Amino acid sequence: MVKLLILLCVFSQIKNIEPDKKWEIEIITRKTQTYRLLTKKEPVTFTVEGPTYLRVYTRIFWPDASKNDQIYKIILQENETDERILTFETKISESTKDKKGHSISRWRSFYINVPDGINRYKLIHWSSPLDTILLKFAYESPKRWVDVPATEYNSILEVIEEERIVKYYELKKDKELLLKLNGPVKLKVVSRLNYDETLLGKQTYTILVEDNGKETDFPLKCYKSETISYKNRKEIVPSNGRNFYLNLDRGLHTLKFKLRGTVASSASLRFLIEEK
Repeated sequence: MVKLLILLCVFSQIKNIEPDKKWEIEIITRKTQTYRLLTKKEPVTFTVEGPTYLRVYTRIFWPDASKNDQIYKIILQENETDERILTFETKISESTKDKKGHSISRWRSFYINVPDGINRYKLIHWSSPLDTILLKFAYESPKRWVDVPATEYNSILEVIEEERIVKYYELKKDKELLLKLNGPVKLKVVSRLNYDETLLGKQTYTILVEDNGKETDFPLKCYKSETISYKNRKEIVPSNGRNFYLNLDRGLHTLKFKLRGTVASSASLRFLIEEK
């Protein structure tokens, strides 16, 4: 394995990153980057000049004895006023270790839409299996995705995400949900299992997709969301979002979605296509 120091690519717009603590990790790649340390006692603060998009990559040190997926949380504070909790679920990386040979997680990332002017941000360690979370900053814009409506559905569930209402389509276990699209197009499906008062802990479920007679299974794992709720259905709580993708060839596609492999009575689906 090639040993490389991960050094931060510092752009002129990012200023005054505190504390100035860095860590070496080894990766199987020829790219050089930098990760900074976020601990429970030391938040990371930085200033960004906008307008721009800032992407923040995160990793955690892996607990030695654990083989299960791990969850960690970061609080993002913007201009000392707005706060939101970011939750990540990750697996152990097969290609990354720290400088002492300890295992590291796979990266997970989020975007900050930086408005015009000078903006100050703070990242706060909320929870993780160990004390430290690794951070890397990059100027990258998110892909543009556009919502598309389902063709036939049972009901609409409204979710409040990032201070706006997002529509999901309810998929009941004994019903089908229909979506018709013209290809070629890339379809992104955001899925949430619906928890009622009897459903507890981590759950598994499968979304079955039939495309013009051809079936594909998407097995998914989830847990009850702590930050997202339905605006119009208080008796159920959504899980964390799980994404999967379909690359649709040229022509008309009649997609039928079915819920399988769960005791839950329903799930919620959101459909988006990649903007060209």
